[in-house]
Amino acid sequence: MSEKEPQRAVGVPIWGIFLLFLGIVFLLQALDVLSWGLWGTLWRFWPVLIIIIGLGILLRRYNIWLISLLILTILGACLGIAIWQYGASSPGGTVVGSYSEPLGEIQLAEVEVDFNAGSLTVLSLPFGSSNLVEVNSEVRDGTGGMRVDFNRQGSEGRLYLTTERVDRGFWEEVGARWEVKFTRNAILTFNIRTAASNLSLDFSQLKVTELRLGIDAGNCTVRMPVQTGITHAYIDAAAANVEVIIPEGVEARIRADTDLCNLDIDESRFSKQGDYYISSDFDTNPNRIDLEINCDLGRVGVK
Repeated sequence: MSEKEPQRAVGVPIWGIFLLFLGIVFLLQALDVLSWGLWGTLWRFWPVLIIIIGLGILLRRYNIWLISLLILTILGACLGIAIWQYGASSPGGTVVGSYSEPLGEIQLAEVEVDFNAGSLTVLSLPFGSSNLVEVNSEVRDGTGGMRVDFNRQGSEGRLYLTTERVDRGFWEEVGARWEVKFTRNAILTFNIRTAASNLSLDFSQLKVTELRLGIDAGNCTVRMPVQTGITHAYIDAAAANVEVIIPEGVEARIRADTDLCNLDIDESRFSKQGDYYISSDFDTNPNRIDLEINCDLGRVGVK
């Protein structure tokens, strides 16, 4: 009498399902169906990942498709609850604030921005403006606003803008909207860090010599300077959709290090040469961008 063959355990593709779920969320956010600020609520469901791994271990002897459907259902339920909580947490009113700093004798300014959950727009001030910077902000009631620190020393200045850290309940989310305009008459360096945000950064009319941009879970469009000389730019993105626009007449050298990231570079302008993408007149054009990109999970386009 033959012995009954033991039932074989099956491996559940938990990480594949999880990546599929993330891809759907990012797609809906890139299409403006879901807000990027939703991550402020969704990240609190991280213990569900441990539960899913446990279910995969306990139920590994069952039908793999049934387990996968169960995991997708759990993830979908978490997303639905997060959307409901995010909508329930949105107060009806906003608090509007503004800030400006006169240019004075400043010729060089270092700008640091720490922005979380909202919309950030960077533009240039009109010609003839006597200010270094002008900021307009809107935030939801009771969620904190904008904090500004500025130091002036001779012809140099240092500006620090950040969303205020506040104690808030489980249901409350920060949703700021900033519009920041800078002078065209001073040399600027930027260090911008963001999370769960929509960014529109137009440096085309500014004198930017260095740009450091860190993006966690966001959507970002960056328009590089037109006439600055040499601009060094560093973009570090994770779970983000980034579009970089190099103006016509500006040359660029691009180095990209990506992991699970869709890299889309216009090779009709920037030909591949070893580890770099380089435009034809990079070495001779006075206006050029030296760009380094590091992206984990997302998309980066350069055109």
